[in-house]
This record gives sequence, C-alpha cells and structure tokens, in this order.
Amino acid sequence: MSEVEQAVEQLRRHQADQKVLVQAREDALALATNPLFKRLILDGFCTVECARYVQESCDPMLAPHMRADALAMAQSAGHLKRFLSLAIQIGNTAANNIQQADDEIANILEHGLEGDE
Repeated sequence: MSEVEQAVEQLRRHQADQKVLVQAREDALALATNPLFKRLILDGFCTVECARYVQESCDPMLAPHMRADALAMAQSAGHLKRFLSLAIQIGNTAANNIQQADDEIANILEHGLEGDE
C-alpha cells in the first residue's frame, strides 16, 4: 500500500470514528424534541423531582446518608443535561472534522502527499 493510500485510509478511519460522534449528536437532538422525553425526563425528573430532592437534602429529620443521597439525585439532572449538551458540542466538532478530512482526502488524491515529487 502506498503512502497516499495509507494516508487516505487513515483519514477514512478517522471519519468513521467521527461519524459515531455525529450520530450521538443527532440522537441527543432527537431526544430534546421528543415529547415523551421532555415530559418524563426534562420536566418530570429534572425539574419536579429534582426540586423535591433538593428540599430533602436539607431536611434535618432525615439521616445524613439520606440527605446525601437526595443531593446526589438532585445533581444528577445537571449531569444529564451536561452530558446531552456535550454530545451536541462534540458532534458539531466531529461534523467539521469529517468535512476537513474530506477536503484533505481530495487534496491528497489530487496533489499527493507533501514532499512527494
């Protein structure tokens, strides 16, 4: 396999990896517009239930480990939202990386590798 073929193959493997990240972005965006996900997870859990957990986390009538568990549950909504946001941001970057790899492949196929004579 020539150096040009190796370079193109490496870029294609990179693109395949990036496509997984783009798909995760698409999945996160689809979830955000899904009415069931919005109702059950974003509104029901992240808003209503987590507010209740915050209140429980400072209830002196609960045992310390129960307050700690309630606080951890309340914080989980923030972790979920951050995870989804990161999936979208990383997917956006991956989509740009795929385009850059396409451009680089086209350039390599047209002009060869730098330093080739």
